[in-house]
Amino acid sequence: MKRMHNCITVIFLFAFIFTGVIKSQTLQETLTKLTGTAGEAYVAPIISGFGANLNSGWVHKSPSSKVFGIDIEVGVVGMATMFGDNNKSFNTSADFRFSSEQAMSLINNSAQTSALPLIIKNGIAYEISKQNFTVGISGPTIIGDKNSEVSVNFSEANITSNNISYKIDKQSIATGAKGFLGDLSALPFAAPQISFGTVFGTMASVRFLPNVKMGELGELSYFGFGLQHNPAVFLPIPLPVDLSAAFFTQSLKVGDIFKVSATSFGLYASKTFGWGVTITPFAGFAIENSSVDVSYDVNYATPVPGVTIPGKIEFTMEGENSTRLTTGASIKLFTFNLTVDYSIAKYKSASLGLNFIL
Repeated sequence: MKRMHNCITVIFLFAFIFTGVIKSQTLQETLTKLTGTAGEAYVAPIISGFGANLNSGWVHKSPSSKVFGIDIEVGVVGMATMFGDNNKSFNTSADFRFSSEQAMSLINNSAQTSALPLIIKNGIAYEISKQNFTVGISGPTIIGDKNSEVSVNFSEANITSNNISYKIDKQSIATGAKGFLGDLSALPFAAPQISFGTVFGTMASVRFLPNVKMGELGELSYFGFGLQHNPAVFLPIPLPVDLSAAFFTQSLKVGDIFKVSATSFGLYASKTFGWGVTITPFAGFAIENSSVDVSYDVNYATPVPGVTIPGKIEFTMEGENSTRLTTGASIKLFTFNLTVDYSIAKYKSASLGLNFIL
């Protein structure tokens, strides 16, 4: 059992090291630079990527249409969600709260305030940094260019400090937040999966991982469960193809930053050809949803220069995939089953599964 746990741990570590997510301390530092609602646009692609991955690779055939049978499969499913160039940058309007350093940069680049004494600048900087501004913000997303920075376009504003109004000029400043995952084209993931049945044409599937320490990221935990049912078990005549209705739900927690939940309802059809060595083409249509709770720490300015107080940014985002069309094939080699599929959706994904048939 311990050996299996270590093997599963390696699978997850490989997936997260490959994407760069394992560098959580740097991720936390990157997100800290994006206060207000600016962080939402920055992490949006990875939100949909998480959801698309979790809803992938569950099905490789329909269950047998029998009242009772012993069908057990144990294996691993690898999946990946693909990203386009349009997912790697963003340009939007968002609420943003400037840090003390960013506020001082605004002051130093404004004609009226650049030459003021430092004590006055500190007062103005505090007034700027304690409120949210609606700004234009653009640059790389979390999967974008790691050499580019997210920039904030600030419209001019009058800031009052000690009953005196100061004009802060229109300007653009770099936040220091870059494409954390470095021009990522696909988000990989992997999960162990056990399927067992069959009772009245129904098979259950489980994905589970005990808590795994992911370096500075904290603990990763994952659980998924699903059911597939073949209605032909109640029909008096056989159908030309095997049909199934399926429901899957799962949750993934990545440290204290991401908490993902995903659900899928689908209809699938498959047909097996051969004996001993068989091939089973399959296709299906599913309605799906996913959501991610995001939480990260930030530091807010105080009237004392160089002293900050801790705060937290929290928001929930929905994945953009709502439906998917899946097609694939499963090849059975005696006691092994190899499956590959491809799903067409707003965020396209593919999966590869290897199962041992008990």
